[in-house]
Amino acid sequence: MASGDLQHAVLVAARAYQARSDRQGEPYVAHAVRVMLDVEGDDARAVAILHDVIEWGAISTREFLGEHFPEPVVEAVDALTMREGEPLEDAVARISGSELAVRVKLADLRDNAQRWRLDAMPDAATRARLLAQYRRTAELLGTSLDEICGRAVE
Repeated sequence: MASGDLQHAVLVAARAYQARSDRQGEPYVAHAVRVMLDVEGDDARAVAILHDVIEWGAISTREFLGEHFPEPVVEAVDALTMREGEPLEDAVARISGSELAVRVKLADLRDNAQRWRLDAMPDAATRARLLAQYRRTAELLGTSLDEICGRAVE
């Protein structure tokens, strides 16, 4: 990755997530920053900060492509972007095709499964649904949520 690309990724993410909140009511960019800090290497960090810009941010695919990120970053962000109505198995199969996307997805799951984040879910049904999704995603990636988090996830 060229010098300055990671900084550019952070700026694009900050713009895309501006005024967006996550399910817990926290600024969405905070989740992306935590995921970014959980991976090594500039490409992985760029993908991590950008991993939800199309799905949860205020940026279109076309706008994202217009930012001219390196191809491995674009491919991994694309792999991590859920499509409307897409089965989880198809999404995880796409993620599995990119080592970079897998590394970021594991960090994303680890952050999503933080106790404080789960406890802050708006209701028990949402918490249970998302936790089941996180567990299934981990299984499809060939691991477990407990293994990813290094603890039992309740």
